[in-house]
Amino acid sequence: MLMLILPDLSSHQPLRGVTLAGLIFLAAVPMAVRAGETPKAADPIGMLLQRFCFDCHSGDSPEGGLSLKTLITRDSFARDFRGWRKVADQLRSRRMPPRDAAQPTAADRKRLSEWIQQRLQQAVARHAGDPGRILMRRLTSAEYDYTIRDLTGLRLDVHRGFVSDAVGGAGFTNSGGVQFIQDSTLQRYLDAARQVANHAVIGSGPLAFHRDPGNTGFELSAITRIQSIYRNHGFRTAAGEGGEPFGLDRYPKAFYAAWLFSHRNALGRGAADYSRLATAEGLDPPFLKYIHQLLQQRDLGFPTSEIARGWQQLPAPPVADGAAAQQAFCMQIRQRCQELAERVRHWQNRFGANADAKEEAPVLRADLFRVTRAQRFEMNINWPPKTATANLVISVESALPDERPDAVVIWKNPRIQFRVADLREQPFHPLREVVTADVVRRLRFGEHPRGGKVTKDDFTTRGTQPVRFTVPIPKDAGSARLLVDAELDVDRGADCIIRCSITQLEETDQGKSISAVLANPGSPAFQAWKEGVLQFARLLPQVSQREPAPSDRDPIPKPFDATYNNPQRNAFHIQIKYARDDQFLVEHMLDAATRHRLDQAWIDLRTSFGYHDAWLRMLSGMFEFSLGDRRMKDLDRQWFEQLPAEARGYLVPLHLEYQSDRQSLKSAHAGHLQDVLQFATRAWRRPLTDNEATRLRSFYESLRTQNRFDHAAAVRSLLTRILVSPAFLYRAERVTANASSAPLSDWELASRLSYLFWSSLPDDALREDAAGQRLQHPKVLARHARRMLKDPRSTRFATEFFGQWFGFYRFDQYRGVDTSRFPEWSETIQSAMYQEAIALCTHIVRRNRPPAELLFADYTFLNRALASHYGVPFPEPANADPQQASSTLLRRVNDVHRSHRGGLLRLGAVLTVTSAPLRTSPVRRGDWVLRQVLGESVPPPPADAGSIAADDVPADGLSVRQRLAAHRRDAACVNCHARIDPFGFALENYDSLGRWRNRYRDGKPIETASKLRDGTSIADATELHGYLRSRQSQFHRTLAAKLLGYALGRPETIGDTALLEKMTTLLADGAGLAELAESIVTSRQFRYHARTAPTSR
Repeated sequence: MLMLILPDLSSHQPLRGVTLAGLIFLAAVPMAVRAGETPKAADPIGMLLQRFCFDCHSGDSPEGGLSLKTLITRDSFARDFRGWRKVADQLRSRRMPPRDAAQPTAADRKRLSEWIQQRLQQAVARHAGDPGRILMRRLTSAEYDYTIRDLTGLRLDVHRGFVSDAVGGAGFTNSGGVQFIQDSTLQRYLDAARQVANHAVIGSGPLAFHRDPGNTGFELSAITRIQSIYRNHGFRTAAGEGGEPFGLDRYPKAFYAAWLFSHRNALGRGAADYSRLATAEGLDPPFLKYIHQLLQQRDLGFPTSEIARGWQQLPAPPVADGAAAQQAFCMQIRQRCQELAERVRHWQNRFGANADAKEEAPVLRADLFRVTRAQRFEMNINWPPKTATANLVISVESALPDERPDAVVIWKNPRIQFRVADLREQPFHPLREVVTADVVRRLRFGEHPRGGKVTKDDFTTRGTQPVRFTVPIPKDAGSARLLVDAELDVDRGADCIIRCSITQLEETDQGKSISAVLANPGSPAFQAWKEGVLQFARLLPQVSQREPAPSDRDPIPKPFDATYNNPQRNAFHIQIKYARDDQFLVEHMLDAATRHRLDQAWIDLRTSFGYHDAWLRMLSGMFEFSLGDRRMKDLDRQWFEQLPAEARGYLVPLHLEYQSDRQSLKSAHAGHLQDVLQFATRAWRRPLTDNEATRLRSFYESLRTQNRFDHAAAVRSLLTRILVSPAFLYRAERVTANASSAPLSDWELASRLSYLFWSSLPDDALREDAAGQRLQHPKVLARHARRMLKDPRSTRFATEFFGQWFGFYRFDQYRGVDTSRFPEWSETIQSAMYQEAIALCTHIVRRNRPPAELLFADYTFLNRALASHYGVPFPEPANADPQQASSTLLRRVNDVHRSHRGGLLRLGAVLTVTSAPLRTSPVRRGDWVLRQVLGESVPPPPADAGSIAADDVPADGLSVRQRLAAHRRDAACVNCHARIDPFGFALENYDSLGRWRNRYRDGKPIETASKLRDGTSIADATELHGYLRSRQSQFHRTLAAKLLGYALGRPETIGDTALLEKMTTLLADGAGLAELAESIVTSRQFRYHARTAPTSR
């Protein structure tokens, strides 16, 4: 594979202290050496350098890594501007030559400074706007992850198998100069691509991806899609075992929208149709149309007629009462529609029964509707601790409209079983023997109000008056089980249709009401009533669909026995697992496109495992026909004809469904291939050429024909090939050999934008403008920059750019804390610290806050655990949800300066990574302030620099300050430590975990006061912040250079000087990140690329 090999400029340092205004002024000063020449040793400039500088700054190990002897032999101020900038800075500050060395005269110092400044100015003018050499960049591990996430919608974290990214360029991982690739790297990319491809869902619908891989993922993807459609479009107003109601607002909203449709002209909404009104109410248009047409009918049976009549009686809107009056009237109608929906729910619950399925809520279904004269009630009774009695209520109400029946219900042989703590089986006791004498008297055991026959253990209820009684609880009992047979006395109430219920009043996790409808199936009124109830169950159901995997007490399809906990039912749950029951949803709630997606999901679910073969095996066992080793694919007409008629009635439709499903899968193949080509277009971040598309298609065909891959395996291999292609792994840009620079294409600009702000591929908006060639316009680029910084994905920018710059990148994986010294350190605190840092930077990015808030914000983002760690008061929000209050989510907390927090220097993540494992490190912290905040370069320590003790309380009894003072006596160390240490000591009040402290572990007071090399005194962290406020221009220059370097993936060049001056001026005028981003993306550096260097294999 050919790769560009260009010079690595990663060691170059930013140009500091040279302004355009200063350089233009100096251009007029006469020089001792002509502008186009490099000084030789015999020249006056060369002689000055030789006399005063070469002793230290030449040879193999020059001081500070700067060889002036080498610099003057190279005719390239543009390339070496950082070195010459250092020389100019040292001369201007009089730090060089050292005080103990020979000094140039004032005139010589001035002459040398002016010569350097003039040469720098000429280089700036000559290279202004030069895009610079940018080596072809490979996706970093984070960019790879984000790109896969945006391609597939999955967070797979495949980067965990990659080698750690190197840092180069301006201090970031996105520099091509440090992105070497080896055989092992390629193997990791191949493994990652296969892992991604294994998450592909290749079924009857479009190509998709699911969080679980392989066949399991295929099955779970289908379930997820089905349940998503059910949740988003359906409803369940009664919940069964382990379920919860949802979609409770669909009926009242549909009633109200139907009223709006009927009166749309009077309401001034003549153009409103079902679609608009349904969308406004969050409904599906087919459902609104169905409800509107149903409610207008006048030949409905009870109780549907009651609902329709209530809706038809809603008043029309008043005429010309004004907008406010009309709005108030509509609110009244909405409330009445809510009440109407409550009536629907009331009738549903009244007719539903659950006495024989106590884990189920009462559900009214036509196929489950059973009414008999007698019903066994089985109820679990539970109670809170230290409860002496359980309180039960028996209720009887009419199942007919506006009736108060004088029905008699015989409660036969009520008996109770108490369960003790050791779960020993206890006998049942007649309820009469358990309750008090007063309850026996009130329930009138053994008596019938009309002289009928009952036993001594029976009691009766008459009419609809509730009957309440208490059951004493034995001391050692933990729960109880009540059994009773309720029977309607048809001899004395033949036409009564009633609903009986038993309810426990104590609030417990398991106590609930159970109920049943009792009637005389032979009475003349019953059949008409039943037909009306079944119509109601069909037209206004409680559930629009059942779950795809039936619960233990849900109905299962015929011909299998649905009785709870019998072997056949258990076998169904294990082998077949799924049953589709969504007729109402499909017929009355879904549009055609959603129905099609639901059908595809069900096809995928049935074909994700041996669904039809499981049916075949269970039917074989049930109807006792020989199956042998046949599977569904082996069946033919001749075999079907020899089956029993009843078995054939189930198997023929099942076989037709099997064949239809297989054909649907096959029909999707061509679409999958097209989807993969579209995937390649997005993955490669540009349109495919005709040749590329042809080659990908040919690769797929060869896998099918030559390698005998099935369709799914071929598609996965094709996806893998796309993801290991250099077009995916590299952010390649066209090269030019005929000009010094050339504009980037629209697609290349789209990638530069998306990887700058989102670390990922372009979104649809960028792709659309790239396809329309609109990204060549700077205003369009600026508009996208602002849009993208406001997008939630800009959190990635905050994480990648600020995290790498300030050193808290991937802090959640940091392992530099010694937990034997700090056992209180936990993943919870570590994660919260990382999220705090990201949240602060994200807030500044998305809100376009002044970047100075990075340093001086008087707010931060905490959760309760982190606030406690820091010792910051954590105000709880009013009316806080207990679950939310205990969550790990961060909240903004203001006025945190009172607790010594706020800004980067006080972030726990920063303070922790700049500490040693056992103690704080003033050197690391001071170095961090100098390099990252002020942008000053600090030479690496000499190889023999040594170190101080790792512990903060060593045996010699010296403090960290005293040990560093001794360390600084070494002449090789004193200069750097004089610059570094004062900044670090100002932060000594923060311990190794970022907490505020006033004393060291040995009880000695914290020493924070120091003097900078320029004589400035800094007493503590507060004064350090004050000092940094006075140096904001330096921080602005650092921010501008870092952001430009991150955007371009290369270090600063002299051609960037004018752009950086512009950005620094913007910051001084109060600009935010958005304005800086605009200046970069509209710059020539961002929109052009330089002529390529020679390539090498």
